[in-house]
Amino acid sequence: MNGKAPSGSEGSVSRPGLSGNLQGALWMLVSGAGYTLHIALAKEITADAHPIFLAFWRSFLAFAIAMPFVWIGGVKIHTARFGALVTRSLIGSAGFVFGLIAIWPIFGLPLAEFNALSFTRPLFVTLLAIVLLHEKVGVHRGGAVIIGFAGVLIMTLVPALLGSDGGTHLNLGALFALLSSLCFAFTIVLVKSLTGVHAPLALLVWANMLSSLIILPFALFFWSSPDLTGWALIFAMAFAGFVAQFCFIKGMSVGDASFLSPLDYVRLPMGALADWVMIRLLPGPFVWLGAGIIITSTLYITWREHRLNRKKPALPPKPV
Repeated sequence: MNGKAPSGSEGSVSRPGLSGNLQGALWMLVSGAGYTLHIALAKEITADAHPIFLAFWRSFLAFAIAMPFVWIGGVKIHTARFGALVTRSLIGSAGFVFGLIAIWPIFGLPLAEFNALSFTRPLFVTLLAIVLLHEKVGVHRGGAVIIGFAGVLIMTLVPALLGSDGGTHLNLGALFALLSSLCFAFTIVLVKSLTGVHAPLALLVWANMLSSLIILPFALFFWSSPDLTGWALIFAMAFAGFVAQFCFIKGMSVGDASFLSPLDYVRLPMGALADWVMIRLLPGPFVWLGAGIIITSTLYITWREHRLNRKKPALPPKPV
């Protein structure tokens, strides 16, 4: 032997890498920060540009940003499910427009309150799964949905009845926020049938391309002429939205959905921080209480679904 240390893995101690769930958690945190920045910029821009005009450029620029990644990665974007993709994009476009209208200065819904109402999305998914997918929902899951929507009433109706300023504004902004959540719940149900035959980046490209085409006729009616600073903010908003979408998809691809889904709720304190920086406003007690009830109910649904899936017997091996 020549006394030299052996080469390769025998001569060094390899450090264990991050687990899939920890990697996914980091991706989800970046996604939450990107989404918060995206919505904060959108709220700032809608003071001078119509939400529909903004929705078009957000979708078009996100599509343009995604295309180089498709080309570099050789991602296949052909599809045999064009009708389903159009339906998803149509409903998703409505959801995004409704969301921008909700935070429009005309209605003035703060970001934290908008995020809190967006947490109703899993509850709407459960209801739509019953109606569209004919899924059976037991007492536990059904009760959690009812309790979750009670949280919505605590944020909206109770403060209005009591004449308190500590809850979500009971106006069209809150209604559009709930409509946005309902539309995105539709897209979640629809995407279940699309992820098996499309790469995540391909779905992102299809969604933004079709949304651009769907919104364009309406955007022409509300066309604006931003200055150079306005265009820079629009591009920054679209890029932040793209990062949020990509990191969310990436996080879910490397970690367990049951572990990662609760991390989406970091958007509430992030939105509260953005509200404080932008308008020196913090959510009132009814917002935190209602959001806490919604989050608890959705976490229970997630935990129970994970537990039931673990109890399912494994499928027998296929015969050779």
